[in-house]
Amino acid sequence: MKKNIFLTLVFSTFGILFADPPTWEDNPGGYEFVSTIAGVLVMNDGVQLGDPGDMLAAFDDAGDIRGLADEELGLLYPPFGPYEGTPVWEITLRSNVEGDILHFKYYDASEDDVLDIAESHAFVINEVVGDVMEPVTFNVGSENPP
Repeated sequence: MKKNIFLTLVFSTFGILFADPPTWEDNPGGYEFVSTIAGVLVMNDGVQLGDPGDMLAAFDDAGDIRGLADEELGLLYPPFGPYEGTPVWEITLRSNVEGDILHFKYYDASEDDVLDIAESHAFVINEVVGDVMEPVTFNVGSENPP
């Protein structure tokens, strides 16, 4: 039994260490305007996602990255409130025009899988949506462009 648990931990660790994450790169200087989603819960069949190595990215209809959050810049663990100690994402969105429809994808490092997010978002200049007390909920499971 202990050997099985040990082997499971070893293989899981190697899977995370040697996963091939997407090469998503943010371009902060490429767009004139920003907005922020200051609190996002990413849910997959009722399970809240957010582990080291995971990423949340926003894309336009052409597949260009319009925002990126990772464990260094965007993964928060609130020290208070209803989501205390759980993973909540913050992402800065970018655009040159108001009204751009942005789509989201989530990289789950533990599964080495890119997941489509069902929700999209219409860009509003300087908008701040959600926070760690009342986050926006994104759900995995829709075919999204791009």
